[in-house]
Amino acid sequence: MARTRFVLRYRGEGDKPDAVVEQVRQLPEVTVVDDSSRMLLVESHEEPLRALVDSLPDWVMAPEQSYPVPDTRKRVERPPQ
Repeated sequence: MARTRFVLRYRGEGDKPDAVVEQVRQLPEVTVVDDSSRMLLVESHEEPLRALVDSLPDWVMAPEQSYPVPDTRKRVERPPQ
C-alpha cells in the first residue's frame, strides 16, 4: 500500500497543540513534510493516521490536492490561410 500525503487542519482556537503534533510524529512510517500554525502536511498510510485524527477533537484530515497551473503566456496566432 502506497503512502499518500494528507493535510491535517486544526479547527480549534489558537495555534495547533504541540502535544498532538508530537503524537502525529510518533506514528510509525509518518513523515511531517511541512507545518504551519494550524496545519500539517503529512506523508503516511491512511489507516493509522485516520485512527488518530478521528480520536482528536477539532482536527480534520483530507488528502492533498494539487492543481495544474494554467499557461497564461500570450501567443502570436497566425491568420487563417
